[in-house]
Amino acid sequence: MDNEAKRVVADKIRTLLEARLVRLLGCEAGDLHAMKLGSLAHFLFLLIGDSETMGGFNTSLTALRDLIGFELMWSVEKTEAAKAEEAPKVIIN
Repeated sequence: MDNEAKRVVADKIRTLLEARLVRLLGCEAGDLHAMKLGSLAHFLFLLIGDSETMGGFNTSLTALRDLIGFELMWSVEKTEAAKAEEAPKVIIN
């Protein structure tokens, strides 16, 4: 898989993980701090890993790393949905 295809896959996985966290925490996507994709997966396991609704931790994280690669897994990028929902910043002089 080339780098562009890996980036598309990583963006789709990020969107899915952010949506799960938004539903679970009752917040908006823009409220989530810009997290690494690997951190999002770790955080989701922290919150619901005991409910058996997700695969095994090591297997899931290894599959994620093998699918998109280490660099994309641990780089920080927000989805377009999260960027769009962020409140505009007001500069006061």
